Amino acid sequence: MTARRGRNTASARGSIGAGVRNASLAVLIGLACAFPVDAAVRYWFLQGVTFDDGTTATGSFAYDDVTRAVTAWNISVGGSASKPVFFPFTYMPGNSTATAFASWTSVPTINFTAPDAGTSTQPRLLRLTPAETLDGTPSTVALDIAGAGVDGNLECTACGVFRVITGGSFALALLPPPPGLVDVVEFYHAGSDHYFITADSNEIQVLDAAVIPGWARTGYSFKAFAAGSGGGGPSINPVCRFFGVILPGVGSHFYSGSALECREVNANLSPPWGIESGNVFQVDLPDATTGACPGGTIPVYRVFSNRPDANHRYMTSAVVRAQMEAAGWVREGYGPDAVILCARAPL
Repeated sequence: MTARRGRNTASARGSIGAGVRNASLAVLIGLACAFPVDAAVRYWFLQGVTFDDGTTATGSFAYDDVTRAVTAWNISVGGSASKPVFFPFTYMPGNSTATAFASWTSVPTINFTAPDAGTSTQPRLLRLTPAETLDGTPSTVALDIAGAGVDGNLECTACGVFRVITGGSFALALLPPPPGLVDVVEFYHAGSDHYFITADSNEIQVLDAAVIPGWARTGYSFKAFAAGSGGGGPSINPVCRFFGVILPGVGSHFYSGSALECREVNANLSPPWGIESGNVFQVDLPDATTGACPGGTIPVYRVFSNRPDANHRYMTSAVVRAQMEAAGWVREGYGPDAVILCARAPL
């Protein structure tokens, strides 16, 4: 279930790469600075965290300084041009584990480990070590940039290929990132017989205004969490997005909520597929064996055009999928019913 490499035919590129951004960080940090924090679980936002390749890490995590456990996290890292193994990625409970070690001191070393986002044999790991304890005093804690080795701040694959964090801090907030539901809207280009989905309000506005001509809404959409927002549960995953230039003038987009599939497309099908974002919206994933979606969600199906121009369509209607299959499109997904994502159930 990976993006297909196209060979010919003509089309037009249908969107501009961008992501939905969460604008609540300043308010949350301001509240934390204004009021005392008594709870053991505290929410920390990354500020100014920069790698030696010029990319950044943003997002937040929840840390219980009594049990020394990370209880929630949503941390996005940029892709590295010099080290392609580090494609844009968001560490979340659905695709990674979090551990905090504080054996010799009260200052924890926090590891986020993503088994499917590294290489075929080694996981991807993000290591963050503050210079002080995370007990709420002070409300801003710098990263221990002087630390090295096992206590260093870095991202690595089996810590053989790595990039070092050169600066940054954690800022305390009273509340986690709020959940933000968005509509993932479908568009269709009749001239190329291509479909495109987006949750980005700017892209939706551009296509609705025909700034990029030829695209029109199909009337179909599904709900997901906005990139960077809280909410959901332990099976929530970021959705990566690729843009594929199949031939000059021929373009298409591909989406996946699987860290493994995002990694494989980036490693094996680039070019023509280039990753635009590691997190355009957030969804649950179905059970890999049964295809069953968690409670409160509905199945999203994916079909492939099975043509050289390589397009995919995403839908929640089994009837629409049957119509696409009758036209020669091929289903892709997990379980007997081939479910690819799990959207939020309509309210």
